Amino acid sequence: MSFEAILSRIAGGESFSSAELLPYLCLERREQRAEVNRLLAEACWRTGGEENIRQAKVFIRRAWLLSGFSPELLPLYEQIYSALDDIPGIREAYKRAGVLRAARGDVAEAIRYFDLWMYADLRFRKLDKFEYDFDILDCMDRLALRYALPPRPPAAAREGGKIRVAYLVKGMLELGSVIVKISLLYAKHHDRSRVEPLFFAPESRRTLLESEAGREHLKLFEEQGCELIPAPDIRDAGRKLSAVAQMIQDAGADVFVATAALAHFEHYFITTLRPAPVVVGFVQGPPEQFSPLNLDWGIAWPVHPLIDCPVNCARVVLEQGLPERDKLTPPERRELDVPDDAVVAATAGRYVKFQEPEFWRAIIELLDEHPRLYYFAMGVGEEQIPFLPSMLSPRVRSRVRFMAWRGDDYLRNLCLADLFIDTFPSGGGAVIVDAMALGIPVVSFKNNYLRLYDQTDWSPAEELFDIPELIVPRGDFAEMKRVVARLIDDEEYRRGLSRLSSEQIRQTRGNPERSVRECEDIYLRVLEEKISGLAVLDPREAEVEGLTRRRAQTRAVPKWVAWTALQMKRGFRLGERVLDRIY
Repeated sequence: MSFEAILSRIAGGESFSSAELLPYLCLERREQRAEVNRLLAEACWRTGGEENIRQAKVFIRRAWLLSGFSPELLPLYEQIYSALDDIPGIREAYKRAGVLRAARGDVAEAIRYFDLWMYADLRFRKLDKFEYDFDILDCMDRLALRYALPPRPPAAAREGGKIRVAYLVKGMLELGSVIVKISLLYAKHHDRSRVEPLFFAPESRRTLLESEAGREHLKLFEEQGCELIPAPDIRDAGRKLSAVAQMIQDAGADVFVATAALAHFEHYFITTLRPAPVVVGFVQGPPEQFSPLNLDWGIAWPVHPLIDCPVNCARVVLEQGLPERDKLTPPERRELDVPDDAVVAATAGRYVKFQEPEFWRAIIELLDEHPRLYYFAMGVGEEQIPFLPSMLSPRVRSRVRFMAWRGDDYLRNLCLADLFIDTFPSGGGAVIVDAMALGIPVVSFKNNYLRLYDQTDWSPAEELFDIPELIVPRGDFAEMKRVVARLIDDEEYRRGLSRLSSEQIRQTRGNPERSVRECEDIYLRVLEEKISGLAVLDPREAEVEGLTRRRAQTRAVPKWVAWTALQMKRGFRLGERVLDRIY
Protein backbone atom coordinates (compact mmCIF):
# COMPACT_ATOMS: atom_id res chain seq x y z
CA MET A 1 0.00 0.00 0.00
CA SER A 2 1.30 3.47 -0.86
CA PHE A 3 2.19 5.85 1.93
CA GLU A 4 -0.42 8.33 0.68
CA ALA A 5 -3.08 5.63 0.99
CA ILE A 6 -2.02 4.89 4.57
CA LEU A 7 -2.26 8.59 5.48
CA SER A 8 -5.70 8.74 3.88
CA ARG A 9 -6.88 5.75 5.91
CA ILE A 10 -5.58 7.33 9.15
CA ALA A 11 -7.35 10.60 8.27
CA GLY A 12 -10.54 8.64 7.79
CA GLY A 13 -10.29 7.15 11.28
CA GLU A 14 -9.25 3.67 10.18
CA SER A 15 -6.74 1.62 12.12
CA PHE A 16 -3.27 0.84 10.83
CA SER A 17 -0.61 -1.72 11.65
CA SER A 18 3.11 -1.45 12.24
CA ALA A 19 3.67 -3.93 9.41
CA GLU A 20 2.16 -1.45 6.96
CA LEU A 21 4.36 1.37 8.24
CA LEU A 22 7.66 -0.46 8.63
CA PRO A 23 8.84 -0.04 5.01
CA TYR A 24 8.53 3.73 5.41
CA LEU A 25 9.80 3.92 9.00
CA CYS A 26 12.94 2.02 7.98
CA LEU A 27 14.06 4.27 5.11
CA GLU A 28 17.82 4.72 5.04
CA ARG A 29 17.96 8.49 4.87
CA ARG A 30 17.07 10.12 8.17
CA GLU A 31 15.59 13.16 6.39
CA GLN A 32 13.05 10.89 4.71
CA ARG A 33 12.28 9.11 7.99
CA ALA A 34 11.83 12.50 9.64
CA GLU A 35 9.30 13.53 7.00
CA VAL A 36 7.43 10.21 7.25
CA ASN A 37 7.09 10.61 11.01
CA ARG A 38 6.00 14.23 10.65
CA LEU A 39 3.23 13.27 8.24
CA LEU A 40 2.12 10.39 10.46
CA ALA A 41 2.07 12.66 13.50
CA GLU A 42 0.00 15.22 11.65
CA ALA A 43 -2.47 12.60 10.42
CA CYS A 44 -2.94 11.06 13.88
CA TRP A 45 -3.29 14.50 15.49
CA ARG A 46 -5.97 15.59 13.04
CA THR A 47 -7.89 12.36 13.51
CA GLY A 48 -8.11 13.02 17.24
CA GLY A 49 -8.93 10.73 20.12
CA GLU A 50 -6.61 9.98 23.03
CA GLU A 51 -5.07 6.87 21.49
CA ASN A 52 -4.29 8.64 18.21
CA ILE A 53 -2.85 11.68 20.01
CA ARG A 54 -0.58 9.46 22.09
CA GLN A 55 0.62 7.78 18.90
CA ALA A 56 1.09 11.21 17.32
CA LYS A 57 3.38 12.08 20.22
CA VAL A 58 5.63 9.11 19.37
CA PHE A 59 5.80 10.14 15.72
CA ILE A 60 6.48 13.84 16.37
CA ARG A 61 9.12 13.05 18.97
CA ARG A 62 10.90 10.82 16.46
CA ALA A 63 10.54 13.42 13.70
CA TRP A 64 11.96 16.09 16.03
CA LEU A 65 15.04 13.96 16.72
CA LEU A 66 15.59 12.80 13.12
CA SER A 67 15.19 16.33 11.72
CA GLY A 68 18.00 17.64 13.87
CA PHE A 69 15.47 19.60 15.96
CA SER A 70 13.91 21.53 13.09
CA PRO A 71 11.98 24.59 14.35
CA GLU A 72 9.38 23.99 11.64
CA LEU A 73 8.13 21.03 13.68
CA LEU A 74 7.60 22.99 16.88
CA PRO A 75 4.00 24.20 16.25
CA LEU A 76 2.76 20.62 15.77
CA TYR A 77 5.01 19.39 18.59
CA GLU A 78 3.47 22.00 20.94
CA GLN A 79 -0.10 21.06 19.99
CA ILE A 80 0.41 17.35 20.56
CA TYR A 81 2.40 17.65 23.79
CA SER A 82 0.10 20.29 25.30
CA ALA A 83 -2.95 18.12 24.52
CA LEU A 84 -1.32 15.44 26.69
CA ASP A 85 -0.25 18.01 29.30
CA ASP A 86 3.41 17.15 28.80
CA ILE A 87 4.75 20.64 29.43
CA PRO A 88 8.21 19.37 30.55
CA GLY A 89 8.51 17.82 27.09
CA ILE A 90 7.74 21.18 25.48
CA ARG A 91 10.26 22.93 27.72
CA GLU A 92 12.91 20.41 26.74
CA ALA A 93 12.25 21.10 23.05
CA TYR A 94 12.54 24.86 23.56
CA LYS A 95 15.78 24.36 25.45
CA ARG A 96 17.26 22.19 22.70
CA ALA A 97 16.26 24.73 20.04
CA GLY A 98 17.79 27.57 22.06
CA VAL A 99 21.05 25.72 22.69
CA LEU A 100 21.43 25.03 18.97
CA ARG A 101 20.83 28.70 18.08
CA ALA A 102 23.30 29.79 20.74
CA ALA A 103 25.94 27.44 19.34
CA ARG A 104 25.52 29.23 16.01
CA GLY A 105 25.91 32.61 17.66
CA ASP A 106 22.30 33.62 16.94
CA VAL A 107 21.58 35.74 20.02
CA ALA A 108 18.04 36.75 19.05
CA GLU A 109 16.82 33.23 18.37
CA ALA A 110 18.59 31.74 21.39
CA ILE A 111 16.92 34.33 23.64
CA ARG A 112 13.53 33.77 21.98
CA TYR A 113 13.61 30.02 22.59
CA PHE A 114 14.94 30.37 26.14
CA ASP A 115 12.15 32.85 26.90
CA LEU A 116 9.64 30.32 25.57
CA TRP A 117 11.28 27.74 27.85
CA MET A 118 10.94 30.08 30.84
CA TYR A 119 7.24 30.77 30.33
CA ALA A 120 6.01 27.39 29.10
CA ASP A 121 3.99 26.67 32.24
CA LEU A 122 2.45 30.14 32.16
CA ARG A 123 1.49 29.76 28.51
CA PHE A 124 0.09 26.23 28.63
CA ARG A 125 -1.00 25.77 32.26
CA LYS A 126 -1.61 29.36 33.39
CA LEU A 127 0.86 28.75 36.24
CA ASP A 128 3.68 30.96 37.50
CA LYS A 129 6.05 27.99 37.62
CA PHE A 130 9.72 28.73 37.10
CA GLU A 131 12.95 26.83 37.63
CA TYR A 132 16.68 27.23 37.23
CA ASP A 133 18.40 25.47 34.35
CA PHE A 134 22.12 25.95 34.77
CA ASP A 135 22.85 24.46 31.35
CA ILE A 136 20.87 27.34 29.83
CA LEU A 137 22.64 29.90 32.01
CA ASP A 138 26.03 28.47 31.05
CA CYS A 139 24.97 28.59 27.41
CA MET A 140 24.01 32.27 27.73
CA ASP A 141 27.28 32.97 29.57
CA ARG A 142 29.29 31.54 26.69
CA LEU A 143 27.20 33.46 24.17
CA ALA A 144 27.71 36.73 26.06
CA LEU A 145 31.44 36.09 26.40
CA ARG A 146 31.81 36.84 22.69
CA TYR A 147 30.66 40.40 23.47
CA ALA A 148 32.72 40.85 26.65
CA LEU A 149 33.36 44.44 27.70
CA PRO A 150 36.81 45.63 28.72
CA PRO A 151 36.90 45.44 32.51
CA ARG A 152 36.64 48.67 34.49
CA PRO A 153 37.55 48.87 38.18
CA PRO A 154 35.48 51.06 40.51
CA ALA A 155 36.06 54.75 39.86
CA ALA A 156 37.75 56.88 42.46
CA ALA A 157 35.28 58.57 44.79
CA ARG A 158 33.58 61.47 43.07
CA GLU A 159 33.15 64.84 44.64
CA GLY A 160 30.92 64.53 47.69
CA GLY A 161 31.03 60.73 47.50
CA LYS A 162 28.26 60.54 44.89
CA ILE A 163 27.93 57.25 43.00
CA ARG A 164 26.23 56.44 39.69
CA VAL A 165 23.62 53.70 39.73
CA ALA A 166 22.31 52.33 36.41
CA TYR A 167 18.97 50.52 36.35
CA LEU A 168 17.99 48.14 33.56
CA VAL A 169 14.21 48.52 33.48
CA LYS A 170 12.01 45.56 32.61
CA GLY A 171 8.38 46.01 31.52
CA MET A 172 8.54 49.14 29.36
CA LEU A 173 6.12 47.58 26.84
CA GLU A 174 3.66 46.31 29.46
CA LEU A 175 0.72 48.49 30.44
CA GLY A 176 0.54 48.88 34.20
CA SER A 177 3.91 47.18 34.78
CA VAL A 178 4.59 46.94 38.52
CA ILE A 179 8.34 46.76 37.86
CA VAL A 180 8.25 50.04 35.92
CA LYS A 181 6.20 51.58 38.72
CA ILE A 182 8.85 50.55 41.24
CA SER A 183 11.65 51.83 38.99
CA LEU A 184 9.91 55.20 38.86
CA LEU A 185 10.07 55.35 42.67
CA TYR A 186 13.86 55.34 42.38
CA ALA A 187 13.77 57.99 39.67
CA LYS A 188 11.72 60.18 41.99
CA HIS A 189 13.18 59.52 45.43
CA HIS A 190 16.93 58.99 45.02
CA ASP A 191 18.99 61.40 47.10
CA ARG A 192 20.76 63.29 44.30
CA SER A 193 23.46 64.39 46.73
CA ARG A 194 24.67 60.80 47.08
CA VAL A 195 23.35 58.97 44.00
CA GLU A 196 23.06 59.85 40.34
CA PRO A 197 20.44 57.46 38.92
CA LEU A 198 20.51 56.34 35.29
CA PHE A 199 17.83 54.28 33.57
CA PHE A 200 18.21 52.03 30.52
CA ALA A 201 15.98 49.66 28.56
CA PRO A 202 16.82 46.84 26.12
CA GLU A 203 14.18 48.09 23.65
CA SER A 204 14.96 50.69 20.98
CA ARG A 205 13.34 54.13 21.03
CA ARG A 206 11.39 53.27 17.89
CA THR A 207 10.00 50.13 19.56
CA LEU A 208 9.02 52.11 22.65
CA LEU A 209 7.35 54.88 20.66
CA GLU A 210 5.35 52.35 18.63
CA SER A 211 3.85 51.01 21.88
CA GLU A 212 1.19 52.77 23.96
CA ALA A 213 2.83 51.48 27.14
CA GLY A 214 6.28 52.50 25.90
CA ARG A 215 5.19 56.07 25.15
CA GLU A 216 3.47 56.39 28.52
CA HIS A 217 6.46 55.05 30.45
CA LEU A 218 8.93 57.31 28.64
CA LYS A 219 6.75 60.26 29.61
CA LEU A 220 6.62 59.15 33.26
CA PHE A 221 10.42 58.96 33.49
CA GLU A 222 10.71 62.42 31.93
CA GLU A 223 8.28 63.77 34.54
CA GLN A 224 10.69 62.59 37.23
CA GLY A 225 13.55 64.45 35.58
CA CYS A 226 15.18 61.24 34.33
CA GLU A 227 15.76 60.30 30.75
CA LEU A 228 15.27 56.62 30.07
CA ILE A 229 18.00 55.65 27.63
CA PRO A 230 16.81 53.03 25.11
CA ALA A 231 18.87 50.56 23.15
CA PRO A 232 20.25 51.72 19.81
CA ASP A 233 18.19 50.74 16.79
CA ILE A 234 20.47 47.88 15.74
CA ARG A 235 19.05 44.86 13.99
CA ASP A 236 21.58 42.36 15.33
CA ALA A 237 20.46 41.38 18.85
CA GLY A 238 23.94 40.63 20.19
CA ARG A 239 25.31 43.97 19.05
CA LYS A 240 22.25 45.82 20.32
CA LEU A 241 22.32 44.32 23.81
CA SER A 242 26.08 44.65 24.14
CA ALA A 243 25.69 48.28 23.05
CA VAL A 244 23.33 48.82 26.00
CA ALA A 245 25.93 47.35 28.33
CA GLN A 246 28.61 49.54 26.71
CA MET A 247 26.47 52.66 27.19
CA ILE A 248 26.07 51.80 30.87
CA GLN A 249 29.80 51.35 31.24
CA ASP A 250 30.57 54.52 29.25
CA ALA A 251 28.23 56.44 31.57
CA GLY A 252 30.58 55.53 34.41
CA ALA A 253 28.08 53.45 36.36
CA ASP A 254 29.47 52.24 39.68
CA VAL A 255 26.51 49.95 40.40
CA PHE A 256 24.32 48.16 37.86
CA VAL A 257 20.85 47.11 39.04
CA ALA A 258 18.94 44.46 37.11
CA THR A 259 15.25 44.94 37.93
CA ALA A 260 14.42 41.46 36.55
CA ALA A 261 17.64 39.70 35.61
CA LEU A 262 16.06 36.42 34.48
CA ALA A 263 12.50 37.45 33.62
CA HIS A 264 13.65 37.71 30.00
CA PHE A 265 16.98 36.48 28.75
CA GLU A 266 17.90 39.75 27.06
CA HIS A 267 18.12 41.17 30.59
CA TYR A 268 20.32 38.27 31.64
CA PHE A 269 22.55 38.78 28.59
CA ILE A 270 23.22 42.39 29.61
CA THR A 271 23.65 41.41 33.27
CA THR A 272 26.23 38.78 32.33
CA LEU A 273 28.31 41.45 30.55
CA ARG A 274 28.79 43.14 33.95
CA PRO A 275 28.61 46.76 32.75
CA ALA A 276 29.55 48.11 36.19
CA PRO A 277 31.97 47.00 38.92
CA VAL A 278 29.07 45.99 41.16
CA VAL A 279 26.05 44.06 39.87
CA VAL A 280 22.90 43.99 42.01
CA GLY A 281 19.54 42.37 41.30
CA PHE A 282 16.12 43.23 42.66
CA VAL A 283 14.56 39.95 43.85
CA GLN A 284 10.98 41.01 43.22
CA GLY A 285 9.56 37.51 42.91
CA PRO A 286 10.79 33.96 42.30
CA PRO A 287 14.60 33.76 42.49
CA GLU A 288 14.42 31.71 39.28
CA GLN A 289 13.11 34.85 37.55
CA PHE A 290 15.16 37.47 39.34
CA SER A 291 18.37 36.08 40.81
CA PRO A 292 21.05 34.52 38.61
CA LEU A 293 24.14 33.29 40.40
CA ASN A 294 26.42 35.97 38.94
CA LEU A 295 24.96 38.82 41.02
CA ASP A 296 27.18 40.44 43.62
CA TRP A 297 24.13 41.10 45.78
CA GLY A 298 20.38 40.78 45.78
CA ILE A 299 17.74 43.04 47.33
CA ALA A 300 14.47 41.28 48.13
CA TRP A 301 11.12 42.81 49.03
CA PRO A 302 9.34 39.66 50.35
CA VAL A 303 10.90 37.33 52.90
CA HIS A 304 10.28 33.97 51.23
CA PRO A 305 12.18 34.64 47.97
CA LEU A 306 15.12 35.88 50.06
CA ILE A 307 15.21 32.57 51.96
CA ASP A 308 15.81 30.70 48.68
CA CYS A 309 17.91 33.36 46.94
CA PRO A 310 21.23 31.75 45.86
CA VAL A 311 23.31 34.92 46.28
CA ASN A 312 24.03 37.33 49.14
CA CYS A 313 20.74 39.12 49.64
CA ALA A 314 19.34 41.85 51.90
CA ARG A 315 15.70 42.51 52.74
CA VAL A 316 14.26 45.95 52.12
CA VAL A 317 10.63 46.67 52.94
CA LEU A 318 9.24 48.07 49.70
CA GLU A 319 7.27 51.23 50.36
CA GLN A 320 5.36 52.90 47.57
CA GLY A 321 3.37 56.01 46.86
CA LEU A 322 -0.01 54.99 48.24
CA PRO A 323 -3.28 55.84 46.50
CA GLU A 324 -5.43 58.49 48.15
CA ARG A 325 -9.17 58.02 48.00
CA ASP A 326 -9.96 61.75 47.85
CA LYS A 327 -7.91 62.04 44.64
CA LEU A 328 -9.82 59.26 42.87
CA THR A 329 -13.23 59.55 41.27
CA PRO A 330 -14.91 56.14 41.38
CA PRO A 331 -17.69 55.32 38.92
CA GLU A 332 -21.28 55.40 40.07
CA ARG A 333 -22.47 51.99 41.19
CA ARG A 334 -25.31 52.13 38.72
CA GLU A 335 -22.75 52.29 35.89
CA LEU A 336 -21.76 48.76 36.88
CA ASP A 337 -25.34 47.68 37.60
CA VAL A 338 -24.60 47.36 41.33
CA PRO A 339 -27.30 48.44 43.84
CA ASP A 340 -26.43 51.22 46.29
CA ASP A 341 -27.13 48.98 49.29
CA ALA A 342 -24.96 46.10 48.02
CA VAL A 343 -21.83 44.93 49.82
CA VAL A 344 -18.99 44.64 47.31
CA ALA A 345 -16.10 42.20 47.71
CA ALA A 346 -13.17 42.52 45.32
CA THR A 347 -10.17 40.45 44.30
CA ALA A 348 -7.43 41.78 42.03
CA GLY A 349 -4.42 40.32 40.25
CA ARG A 350 -3.18 38.82 37.00
CA TYR A 351 -5.44 36.23 35.41
CA VAL A 352 -3.13 33.37 36.42
CA LYS A 353 -4.02 34.04 40.07
CA PHE A 354 -7.70 33.23 39.47
CA GLN A 355 -7.22 29.60 38.41
CA GLU A 356 -8.02 27.73 41.65
CA PRO A 357 -11.45 25.96 41.59
CA GLU A 358 -11.62 25.70 45.42
CA PHE A 359 -11.24 29.47 45.71
CA TRP A 360 -14.09 30.03 43.26
CA ARG A 361 -16.24 27.46 45.03
CA ALA A 362 -15.87 29.48 48.26
CA ILE A 363 -16.72 32.74 46.45
CA ILE A 364 -19.80 31.17 44.87
CA GLU A 365 -20.96 29.83 48.24
CA LEU A 366 -20.58 33.30 49.75
CA LEU A 367 -22.65 34.77 46.92
CA ASP A 368 -25.30 32.08 47.43
CA GLU A 369 -25.47 32.71 51.17
CA HIS A 370 -25.44 36.53 51.02
CA PRO A 371 -27.91 37.95 48.49
CA ARG A 372 -26.60 41.51 49.02
CA LEU A 373 -23.04 40.51 48.08
CA TYR A 374 -21.53 41.48 44.71
CA TYR A 375 -18.09 40.36 43.59
CA PHE A 376 -15.50 42.20 41.44
CA ALA A 377 -12.84 40.01 39.76
CA MET A 378 -10.30 42.62 38.68
CA GLY A 379 -7.58 41.83 36.14
CA VAL A 380 -9.20 38.74 34.63
CA GLY A 381 -11.78 37.97 31.96
CA GLU A 382 -14.37 35.24 32.39
CA GLU A 383 -13.03 33.54 29.25
CA GLN A 384 -9.61 33.23 30.95
CA ILE A 385 -10.99 30.82 33.57
CA PRO A 386 -11.95 27.71 31.55
CA PHE A 387 -13.70 25.81 34.36
CA LEU A 388 -15.77 28.70 35.71
CA PRO A 389 -18.84 28.80 33.42
CA SER A 390 -19.86 25.32 34.54
CA MET A 391 -19.72 26.45 38.19
CA LEU A 392 -21.71 29.69 37.91
CA SER A 393 -25.48 29.61 38.04
CA PRO A 394 -27.26 32.48 36.21
CA ARG A 395 -28.35 33.93 39.57
CA VAL A 396 -24.81 34.04 40.95
CA ARG A 397 -23.30 35.15 37.62
CA SER A 398 -25.53 38.23 37.64
CA ARG A 399 -23.64 39.52 40.71
CA VAL A 400 -20.11 38.92 39.43
CA ARG A 401 -18.25 41.64 37.51
CA PHE A 402 -15.11 40.84 35.51
CA MET A 403 -12.95 43.94 35.02
CA ALA A 404 -9.92 44.61 32.87
CA TRP A 405 -6.80 45.98 34.51
CA ARG A 406 -6.04 49.37 33.06
CA GLY A 407 -4.24 52.25 34.74
CA ASP A 408 -6.26 54.32 37.16
CA ASP A 409 -9.48 52.45 36.25
CA TYR A 410 -8.35 49.66 38.55
CA LEU A 411 -8.02 52.02 41.53
CA ARG A 412 -11.23 53.86 40.69
CA ASN A 413 -13.18 50.60 40.58
CA LEU A 414 -11.43 49.36 43.73
CA CYS A 415 -12.85 52.37 45.61
CA LEU A 416 -16.31 50.77 45.29
CA ALA A 417 -15.24 47.69 47.29
CA ASP A 418 -16.22 47.25 50.93
CA LEU A 419 -13.81 44.36 51.49
CA PHE A 420 -10.99 42.63 49.64
CA ILE A 421 -10.35 38.88 49.35
CA ASP A 422 -6.80 37.91 48.41
CA THR A 423 -6.09 35.53 45.56
CA PHE A 424 -5.23 31.90 46.36
CA PRO A 425 -2.96 29.92 46.28
CA SER A 426 -0.76 32.74 44.93
CA GLY A 427 -1.41 35.80 47.03
CA GLY A 428 -1.14 39.44 46.08
CA GLY A 429 1.32 42.08 47.19
CA ALA A 430 0.87 45.56 45.73
CA VAL A 431 -2.89 45.05 45.37
CA ILE A 432 -3.21 44.35 49.11
CA VAL A 433 -1.30 47.54 49.89
CA ASP A 434 -3.54 49.54 47.52
CA ALA A 435 -6.72 48.14 49.06
CA MET A 436 -5.65 48.84 52.63
CA ALA A 437 -4.49 52.37 51.71
CA LEU A 438 -8.02 52.99 50.43
CA GLY A 439 -9.43 51.78 53.74
CA ILE A 440 -10.56 48.37 52.51
CA PRO A 441 -10.00 45.46 54.95
CA VAL A 442 -8.19 42.51 53.36
CA VAL A 443 -8.81 38.83 54.07
CA SER A 444 -5.79 36.70 53.20
CA PHE A 445 -3.99 33.45 54.05
CA LYS A 446 -0.95 32.56 56.12
CA ASN A 447 2.26 31.44 54.45
CA ASN A 448 4.39 28.36 55.11
CA TYR A 449 7.99 29.62 55.24
CA LEU A 450 9.40 26.14 55.87
CA ARG A 451 8.61 25.09 52.31
CA LEU A 452 10.72 25.97 49.31
CA TYR A 453 9.42 29.14 47.75
CA ASP A 454 6.75 28.52 45.12
CA GLN A 455 5.22 31.48 43.29
CA THR A 456 2.06 29.45 42.72
CA ASP A 457 1.50 28.74 46.42
CA TRP A 458 2.42 31.52 48.84
CA SER A 459 1.15 34.72 50.41
CA PRO A 460 3.09 37.70 51.78
CA ALA A 461 0.10 39.01 53.77
CA GLU A 462 1.74 38.50 57.19
CA GLU A 463 4.61 40.70 56.01
CA LEU A 464 2.26 43.45 54.86
CA PHE A 465 -0.08 43.90 57.82
CA ASP A 466 -0.64 42.78 61.40
CA ILE A 467 -4.37 42.17 61.82
CA PRO A 468 -4.51 38.51 62.92
CA GLU A 469 -8.28 38.10 62.59
CA LEU A 470 -8.01 38.82 58.84
CA ILE A 471 -5.26 36.26 58.11
CA VAL A 472 -6.67 32.73 58.02
CA PRO A 473 -4.88 29.34 57.96
CA ARG A 474 -3.58 28.37 54.56
CA GLY A 475 -6.27 26.81 52.40
CA ASP A 476 -8.94 26.99 55.14
CA PHE A 477 -11.83 28.21 53.03
CA ALA A 478 -14.39 27.52 55.75
CA GLU A 479 -12.57 29.99 58.02
CA MET A 480 -12.13 32.42 55.11
CA LYS A 481 -15.90 32.34 54.53
CA ARG A 482 -16.56 32.91 58.23
CA VAL A 483 -14.33 35.99 58.33
CA VAL A 484 -15.79 37.39 55.11
CA ALA A 485 -19.35 36.72 56.32
CA ARG A 486 -18.74 38.80 59.46
CA LEU A 487 -17.37 41.65 57.34
CA ILE A 488 -20.48 41.47 55.15
CA ASP A 489 -22.98 41.38 58.00
CA ASP A 490 -21.34 43.62 60.64
CA GLU A 491 -20.96 47.09 59.18
CA GLU A 492 -19.52 48.59 62.37
CA TYR A 493 -16.89 45.85 62.57
CA ARG A 494 -16.04 46.41 58.92
CA ARG A 495 -15.64 50.17 59.41
CA GLY A 496 -13.35 49.66 62.40
CA LEU A 497 -11.08 47.36 60.40
CA SER A 498 -11.22 49.80 57.50
CA ARG A 499 -9.74 52.56 59.67
CA LEU A 500 -7.17 50.21 61.19
CA SER A 501 -6.10 48.93 57.76
CA SER A 502 -5.53 52.42 56.38
CA GLU A 503 -3.63 53.62 59.47
CA GLN A 504 -1.41 50.55 59.62
CA ILE A 505 -0.42 50.43 55.97
CA ARG A 506 0.34 54.15 55.85
CA GLN A 507 2.65 53.82 58.85
CA THR A 508 4.58 50.86 57.47
CA ARG A 509 4.36 51.21 53.68
CA GLY A 510 3.78 54.87 52.95
CA ASN A 511 7.34 56.22 52.87
CA PRO A 512 9.09 55.28 49.62
CA GLU A 513 12.04 57.54 50.44
CA ARG A 514 12.82 55.25 53.37
CA SER A 515 13.05 52.21 51.06
CA VAL A 516 15.21 54.03 48.53
CA ARG A 517 17.62 55.20 51.26
CA GLU A 518 18.02 51.61 52.47
CA CYS A 519 18.90 50.52 48.95
CA GLU A 520 21.37 53.38 48.60
CA ASP A 521 23.07 52.23 51.80
CA ILE A 522 23.34 48.69 50.40
CA TYR A 523 24.80 49.94 47.09
CA LEU A 524 27.43 51.94 48.96
CA ARG A 525 28.28 49.10 51.31
CA VAL A 526 28.71 46.51 48.54
CA LEU A 527 30.71 48.97 46.44
CA GLU A 528 33.01 49.74 49.36
CA GLU A 529 33.54 46.02 49.96
CA LYS A 530 34.38 45.57 46.30
CA ILE A 531 36.87 48.42 46.36
CA SER A 532 38.52 47.36 49.60
CA GLY A 533 38.56 43.67 48.72
CA LEU A 534 37.09 42.87 52.13
CA ALA A 535 34.00 41.09 50.88
CA VAL A 536 33.41 37.85 52.76
CA LEU A 537 34.33 34.87 50.57
CA ASP A 538 33.57 31.22 51.05
CA PRO A 539 36.70 28.99 51.12
CA ARG A 540 36.50 27.99 47.50
CA GLU A 541 36.00 31.55 46.30
CA ALA A 542 38.86 32.68 48.54
CA GLU A 543 41.09 30.08 46.91
CA VAL A 544 40.28 31.38 43.42
CA GLU A 545 40.71 34.98 44.62
CA GLY A 546 44.13 34.03 45.96
CA LEU A 547 45.02 32.51 42.60
CA THR A 548 43.95 35.74 40.91
CA ARG A 549 46.13 37.83 43.19
CA ARG A 550 49.22 35.64 42.77
CA ARG A 551 48.95 35.63 39.00
CA ALA A 552 48.31 39.36 38.90
CA GLN A 553 51.42 39.97 40.98
CA THR A 554 53.71 37.70 38.98
CA ARG A 555 52.51 38.72 35.50
CA ALA A 556 51.89 42.40 36.24
CA VAL A 557 48.33 42.13 34.96
CA PRO A 558 45.91 44.40 36.86
CA LYS A 559 43.91 42.47 39.40
CA TRP A 560 40.67 43.88 38.04
CA VAL A 561 41.26 42.36 34.61
CA ALA A 562 41.47 38.89 36.11
CA TRP A 563 38.76 39.47 38.70
CA THR A 564 36.25 40.77 36.14
CA ALA A 565 36.98 37.85 33.85
CA LEU A 566 36.36 35.52 36.75
CA GLN A 567 33.11 37.23 37.69
CA MET A 568 31.80 36.96 34.14
CA LYS A 569 31.47 33.24 34.68
CA ARG A 570 29.33 31.76 37.40
CA GLY A 571 31.25 28.55 38.08
CA PHE A 572 34.75 28.40 39.48
CA ARG A 573 36.02 25.92 36.92
CA LEU A 574 34.72 28.11 34.11
CA GLY A 575 36.26 31.14 35.80
CA GLU A 576 39.64 29.42 36.01
CA ARG A 577 39.50 28.62 32.30
CA VAL A 578 38.98 32.31 31.57
CA LEU A 579 41.95 33.14 33.80
CA ASP A 580 44.07 30.59 31.95
CA ARG A 581 43.31 32.35 28.67
CA ILE A 582 44.41 35.67 30.14
CA TYR A 583 47.65 34.35 31.59
